[in-house]
Amino acid sequence: MLVLALCATFPVYLYLYENTRLTDPLSDTERNWLAELDRPIVLAVTPDTRPLEFVNARGEYQGMVADYMHRVAEDLNIEFEVVETANMQELLKLAKERKVDVIAAFAGNPANTDFMLFTNPYLELSTAILANRSEKDPLTLSLISEKKMDLALPKGYDVLSYVEKFYPNIHVQTTYNYLAALLHVSFNEIDATIISLPQASYFIEDKGITNLRVAGYTDYRLYYRMGVRSDLPILADILQKALDSITPVERQRILKRWVHLQQDYLSAFMSSRFLWYIIVSVASFTILAFVGIILWNRTLRLRVNERTKELKRELQDRTRFLAALDQAEDGIFILDTEGILEYVNASLLHLTEYTEEEMLGRHISLLRGKKHPQEFFEDLWTVLRSGAVWRGETVYVKKTGEEIAAEVTATPVFDDAGKLINIIELIRDVTEKRKMEEHLKQSQKLEELGTLAGGIAHDFNNIIAAISGYAELALPSTEEGSRAHINLERIQQVAERARAMVHQILVFSRRRKAERVLVNVSAMAEEVLQLLRSSLPSTIEIKSTLSDDCTVMADASQLHQVVMNLGTNAGYAMRRNGGALNITTSNIQLFSEKARLMGLPTGQYVSLTVEDTGEGISTQNVRRIFDPFFTTKPKGEGTGMGLSMVHGIITSMRGHIAVESTEGKGTSFVILLPYSKGEQAEKGTTAALITDGDGSIMLVDDEIDLVNVYSEALNDLGYDVRSFSDPSAALEAFQTDPYAYDLLITDQTMPNLTGDKLAAAIHALRPEVPIVLCSGYSDAIDSITEGKSGIRKVLLKPFELRELARTVQILLRR
Repeated sequence: MLVLALCATFPVYLYLYENTRLTDPLSDTERNWLAELDRPIVLAVTPDTRPLEFVNARGEYQGMVADYMHRVAEDLNIEFEVVETANMQELLKLAKERKVDVIAAFAGNPANTDFMLFTNPYLELSTAILANRSEKDPLTLSLISEKKMDLALPKGYDVLSYVEKFYPNIHVQTTYNYLAALLHVSFNEIDATIISLPQASYFIEDKGITNLRVAGYTDYRLYYRMGVRSDLPILADILQKALDSITPVERQRILKRWVHLQQDYLSAFMSSRFLWYIIVSVASFTILAFVGIILWNRTLRLRVNERTKELKRELQDRTRFLAALDQAEDGIFILDTEGILEYVNASLLHLTEYTEEEMLGRHISLLRGKKHPQEFFEDLWTVLRSGAVWRGETVYVKKTGEEIAAEVTATPVFDDAGKLINIIELIRDVTEKRKMEEHLKQSQKLEELGTLAGGIAHDFNNIIAAISGYAELALPSTEEGSRAHINLERIQQVAERARAMVHQILVFSRRRKAERVLVNVSAMAEEVLQLLRSSLPSTIEIKSTLSDDCTVMADASQLHQVVMNLGTNAGYAMRRNGGALNITTSNIQLFSEKARLMGLPTGQYVSLTVEDTGEGISTQNVRRIFDPFFTTKPKGEGTGMGLSMVHGIITSMRGHIAVESTEGKGTSFVILLPYSKGEQAEKGTTAALITDGDGSIMLVDDEIDLVNVYSEALNDLGYDVRSFSDPSAALEAFQTDPYAYDLLITDQTMPNLTGDKLAAAIHALRPEVPIVLCSGYSDAIDSITEGKSGIRKVLLKPFELRELARTVQILLRR
């Protein structure tokens, strides 16, 4: 019995012997060297090795390795000065320059570092297989291979090479890091992963993951040793002895302090040397040990269950947050350094209309548009490789081929060694925003053109009025049919064309209202086609598909000009190779979504389409075709105003014009105008006959030529005209003798005193005096109404002298 008792207790004695600490492992020489050291030993923390070692927010050196170093400092009665570095390259540089004495956790290959001495590995970490709790059976790498289970492993880590080398049949899904691998297993998206228990315990507690367990262990191990300056071999020997003096019990205590992960007990049991000691030593006390284990398990289970409930609540909150991220409005995707898509969120899938299977594993060129040259993307990658965040705008392409304008924020991701491993891109669809900006930009350009047109209209109309007036005055003095008479009539015709052109520019620039009547778009299009048939070459085939009941309220001449302009442009595009010109009209209903994109109200519209099969327009030119003065025609063949005026006319009619063009295939213009069933305006009555008259008229205009023309014309009719080119002088003359004048004719835009202010001043002196206000153009003319301040009539220049004479005749008779 005594022999059996000794055999049973021998493992306990062996265990106690292995865990007995030596009192002082150092020699006298080593102790003297430490005593003579007059400075702290500089210890460098290996970056990004949590929970092995790190400096917390309070500046405390902590971690599993830190516990070893604290024990060494205590045993040797020495002091460490802890320093941090940004990355491993900086740490090795400091060590090489002898600015660091000790690297506490060196996991690299010692053969590759000749400026340091190394201790034996003091920390050996086995790697465990972590699985979801729904997987009840113990696991090994062989079982994972046989069951064809998926294994999540971080990209760029040695464990990936180990599995691919010794277990090539295992299906490995790479992740960004260990945390991503744990999350995939936690959400049951991947079956298992391989990780060291300290790292697993740290990430699980830090991130609140509750549904993972240790299902088994692997043969893959991690070794950590101390690195010491090569010029201090005695320090290397001292640290080696200090490490050797740390007992297995103390090592186990340090491990348990940093590993709180619930393990698969069968696997932990089979791999623990300490448990084997216990098994052998308590073989004779099996029942007692069994009862103790049961009680311990029950207590632990109760504690874990309580903690699990708390963590479940936290996990639910985190899960909701992750779901919200995946459903974010902006698209998010992750690339590797080769441009391969590794992750896409739901918003990006919805935006591009691809499925996840169609995108993952494909190159980013799948989504890139052709807007930017290759140099653009090379510059982008240069910025990212430098570590900076790139922000800008680019174009992506949907599965359907539709382009998406997107604001992009690209962020680089680096590994522990400072190597670029991934790119995270966040894209925001700004397609509709850019379209709205383009519409606004076009409107602003037209507004600027309108301001320019309005600015020159006054002076130009005065010139036209003078030319037409002089010709009209000269006509009676020439013999009808003579060369002079004919030329004067032609001068009047040219002046009338100039007047119509100015009117058209003002209408186009929204500075004068067009004369709106009910227009049958189909009939008008047919008239234009008849004109085009006689002007276009026979190589161009003309087709039409015209519907009934396509009526709109519009200026007929303007709409005629629009279709004629588009048809002429189409003929120009097909002048070399011929083709087909097709004009189509139809009646359509525009609903809310499409109407909103066009900036139109919902309702019924008349659609007018002008298509050709000509040369087409390049993408960069399509965006500019409505710009004033922009043209692709050679000098002398185009002014660049045609399509700009077309756009202005359609906009003034509260319509919409769009263009689609493909180089080499042709161009299509689509015009939408509000449908109307209005009635034609009544024709004016016949003008009264002009006769001679009498009376005194004050004529005020700062244009000398117009003063001469109007004075001569009215004098010929028998009126007494007193002319003034200075409105201030005219007012002074009226104040001197208010009853000397029966009528006032004044221009609106004059220096120092405008026509409406002159009229108000004279009306205050003699309210019964009728006033005629003339204007070539003025913004203020729209606010002036007949009957206000004595103004009986407003005439827009240029007008015929007959119209002026008729107005004077009517007002003086009253």
